[in-house]
Amino acid sequence: MPGLTKIRADWEHRYVADFVLHKFPNEMVKLRCPLGTVPELWVQELGFGKALKSYRPYRPEVDAIVITGEKLILIEAKIMKVLDGMSKLPIYRLLVPETPELKDFAEMPTEMWLVTPKKPGWEERVAKELNIHVEIFMPDWIKEYYEQQEKYWTAEERLKRLKRKEVLKSLGYY
Repeated sequence: MPGLTKIRADWEHRYVADFVLHKFPNEMVKLRCPLGTVPELWVQELGFGKALKSYRPYRPEVDAIVITGEKLILIEAKIMKVLDGMSKLPIYRLLVPETPELKDFAEMPTEMWLVTPKKPGWEERVAKELNIHVEIFMPDWIKEYYEQQEKYWTAEERLKRLKRKEVLKSLGYY
């Protein structure tokens, strides 16, 4: 469902923005920062600046980068799909040195942070192995959304969906 994906993305954009405001109010922050290089062919044909803008949709994007005086912190914030965020961070870290927007900071030590409202339970060993810091952040405004998402998988809600599907089938929608 395309609309639902956009809604989740909007919630996560707000979530990461609130987190960096809360945790790093005085640091330089880049939200939704593209990572990696731009193909040389694009640079040759369009020039560096235009190639950078034109190629942006094809580059991976980290939710936020915090630039402190001594390090970069890559932040991936996930309300529900924690595994997605954790799996992206090591790749993002590898792309930092070749990212034109970060050329002035590429030599700084880089930390990887995963921000989520609740620990999923499995993340501790994986995070330790990958050297990812897991930060729990649960602002008041997200609790209701988070609870609705958890409720989706309960037996009662699955049964409601099954009944709706049966009604739709009987009406010829399936």
